Amino acid sequence: MLEKRIATCDRQNFRKRLIEFENAIKDFKQDDLNESNIYQVLYRTELFRNAIYKCIKLKRPMLPDYPLPGTEEGISDYEDEYSDGILKLKIYELLPPVRTPYNNKRLERTCQLIGEKYNGLFANKEVIVRVQVSIPRDNWDIDNRDLRYILNGFVYGGLISDDNINFVSYMLEGINGKENYIKIFISEKRNIEKVSSLNPEEYFKKV
Repeated sequence: MLEKRIATCDRQNFRKRLIEFENAIKDFKQDDLNESNIYQVLYRTELFRNAIYKCIKLKRPMLPDYPLPGTEEGISDYEDEYSDGILKLKIYELLPPVRTPYNNKRLERTCQLIGEKYNGLFANKEVIVRVQVSIPRDNWDIDNRDLRYILNGFVYGGLISDDNINFVSYMLEGINGKENYIKIFISEKRNIEKVSSLNPEEYFKKV
């Protein structure tokens, strides 16, 4: 069984935040809902959700009596190859936009699993990471895509030592493909010319 959580609620502030949210919803409905505005609506909605949630204070966390799901659960399909000093990956997954409530922990767990498979390969080394993002759309901004799930997963799995500026540099490119996928090429930074000259289309072609 699960222990019940003991919570207190700031009812006055809770009601105030709900009213603010209701007023904002009315404004949202009057907006011209193009793609940019939709992202802003989602972002502002998440801010309201956090503000409302903070009105509830948990005094004791929920304690399960069974183990949490392991990293082997919820893993995306992927292909991998290590050759010529370069780790080449294709993950059949969406790289989510930044500044939205969407949170792709499955991608992070997949990269952690890959990191564990190649644990220590680039430990304590400066690396270059080239990422190609395929989304079946011809008008989207590559700078709006969030790489943290990939890099965090590699750190958690031990593939790279850290994702700070002392260890990681990256290149990010987007294409209008037929499906959502991410191709990743990782090598030591001294191989940056070799990595940048690769043709991603030559890798992981489905038969």
